[in-house]
Order: sequence, then structure tokens, then C-alpha cells
Amino acid sequence: MLRALKFILIAAVFLLLAWWIGGLPGDVTAHSGAYTVQTSVPAAILLLFIIAVLMTMLLRVLGGIRRAPGGFSNWRGGRRAKLGDIATQRGIVALAAGDAPAARAEAGRARKLLGDTPLVLLLTAESARLSGQDEQAKAAFTQLTTHKDMAFLGHRGLLRHSFAQGDHETAHDHALAAEDAYPGSAWLRGKRLELAVRRQNWTAALALTKAPVQVAALATAAAQNAADKRRSLAYAKQAVKADPTLAPAVVAYAGVLRDLGKPRAANRALLAGWKAAPHPLIAQAYLAPLATPIERAQAASELAAARPGHVESELALGETALAARLTGEARRHADAALAVGGGGGRAERILATLEGTPAPANAASSWVCSACHTIHAAWSPSCPDCHAIGGLRWPANPL
Repeated sequence: MLRALKFILIAAVFLLLAWWIGGLPGDVTAHSGAYTVQTSVPAAILLLFIIAVLMTMLLRVLGGIRRAPGGFSNWRGGRRAKLGDIATQRGIVALAAGDAPAARAEAGRARKLLGDTPLVLLLTAESARLSGQDEQAKAAFTQLTTHKDMAFLGHRGLLRHSFAQGDHETAHDHALAAEDAYPGSAWLRGKRLELAVRRQNWTAALALTKAPVQVAALATAAAQNAADKRRSLAYAKQAVKADPTLAPAVVAYAGVLRDLGKPRAANRALLAGWKAAPHPLIAQAYLAPLATPIERAQAASELAAARPGHVESELALGETALAARLTGEARRHADAALAVGGGGGRAERILATLEGTPAPANAASSWVCSACHTIHAAWSPSCPDCHAIGGLRWPANPL
């Protein structure tokens, strides 16, 4: 309705204007040499209007001709950009599908059409990495670092490349550069933590995690490797606080206390650790300062009293009694240990020694990775196989 009223109003205005012009009086005379043209005022106005329209059309045609080369160039550039975008999209899909040859082909096509744009460089680098062309991937990632908005992805790719090559120092440098380019990345934080562990920089690793299991393992390693005893004590306390059941942490804490001339505090720490989770390492550390087998047997009774009935308590009593030639006590505690688990053959070894028969091999005195389930003879802050931090755990024994 409104559109119809608008049309009627415009038509009425034009009709009124035409009526007014048509009613103008007088003539218009034009002379050009021997020619004279005379017409009415309305006809002259109409002629001027037609001339203006024709001139406008002519100027538009001339302008179109002048702009034709640039327009063709823009059309061609737009077509190249469109084809380049299509090639880039197909390359990304090929990457996601794991089709390395297709990804590399589309990356080459996109690079030819678009040049070294950041997205094309990323596609080129990732497709080369997927194809195993490490040097080409490295070159593309390096070029990508020169683009401010994409520098993080460039350093991320170079970090992964250096890490895969075992060049942890260079990987560390790229990790710091990536952190500057995009602070707070969760992926980068995890990678920096892994790098710190690989480089055995325990203090740097500690600053990158808050998981109690990881903190306990890393703080234990830091305590074991710190040159200053006060710092070592602080790390050991941190480890025991994070995980009171981690025997290496408890032993490290007690060891530092002894080095600082605090044997009673060390024994209290070991007793607390034994109460939380009895372990052969704790028993070894508790009994180590004692000189004679009888003294160790007596001390084992004090230790076992913190967790009576536990298989490790019975084994500690049985092994120290055997060393002190208290054969009856050794047999009694070995039988008690067998009744609650046996400690992976250790109780059987006590009995075999008493009876003079060959001792069975130790099958359970080892650390097991909770992530990859690999068995290791000694504890370390990360699994030597899968590198899970704090992954090595002692198999649980019954109470």
C-alpha cells in the first residue's frame, strides 16, 4: 500500500512538472553560421534534457572502457583467490583425514594461487610434517613465525619438530617464544612441563603443575638433587605434603633431616610414612643407622608397631629376625606375611633360607607405571617408557 502511494505521488509530481513546462510561453532561437534554429521553450528544454542524458551515457561508456583492464585484473585476482581458498579448504580436510599426498598437493596448489599467506604456510608445514618431509616442514614453520598473528603456530610446530629430534634445548627455546606469542596456552604448559622433566630441571617442572601426584614426584627429585640442604628440606616437605604415601618422598625428607643433624625428627618422619604406607625403602632408611642385627631387629619392632599386621611390617620383622639369627621369630613373621600376601616372594625367601632350600625369585619388589603398566626396578619421577610424571607406584599390599 505504501509503495503504491509513493509511486502515485512521484507520478503526480512529474505530471505537474511536465504540465508546467508545457505551459511556458515564448520561443528559443539559436544561430550557428548560416543556420538558425527556432523552437518553443518546452521543446528546447526537452532537447537539452535529451542531450544531457546522451552525454551521461557517453561518459559512462568511456569510463567503463578506461576501467576495463583493472576490472579484468580484479576479476582474475578474485577468481585466483577463490580457487586458492578452495584448495586451502581441501588441504585442511585432507590433513584431518590423514591423506598426506592429497594434503601436499592441495598445499602446493594453494601456494601457487595465493602465495605465502599464513594459512597456506600452515597447511604447507603440516602437510610436509604428515608426509615425513621434516626439513620442508621446518622451513615453513620458521617462515610462519615471522607473521605476528600466527607466530605461536610456527613456534609450536618447531617445538614439536625439535622435541621429536631429541633436541630439548632448542625445543625449550621455542616453548618460551610460543609462550610470548600466546601466553597461557594449556597445551604449551603441558609441553613445557614435559620438557623440564626431560631436561631434569625439577624446579622449573614444579612451577608448571599443581597435580598432587606430579608435585610429589617432582619435589622428591628436586630434594634429591638440590645442592643446598635447606632448599632440599623445603622440597622434601612439599613432596610429603603432596603425597604422604610416596616412599621416596618420605625417605628423602628423613635423609635431609639426618644430614641437618636431626635424627629424631628423621625417625618420626619415617614412622609417619610407615603408618601412611609401609614400604621397604622406609624400613631400609629407618634401620640403616643401626650397627648390629639385634639393634635392627629391635628397631623393626618399633617400626612395625606403627602399622601392625601389614605384610611389610611382618616382612621387616621376619627379615631382621633372620639376620639376628632369631629363627623362631623369623619363621613366625614369615608365616604371618604369607597369610596376608607374602610380599611377592620375600616371605618365601625367608622360609627357604631357614630350611636351606633355593629361594624363589622376587616377582613383586618393583615399581609399576600406572599409565603404561611397565615394571621398573627403581623409582624415578617419571616413567622411563611413557614419561608419565609420578606414574611409578608400588603395588598395593593388603593390611
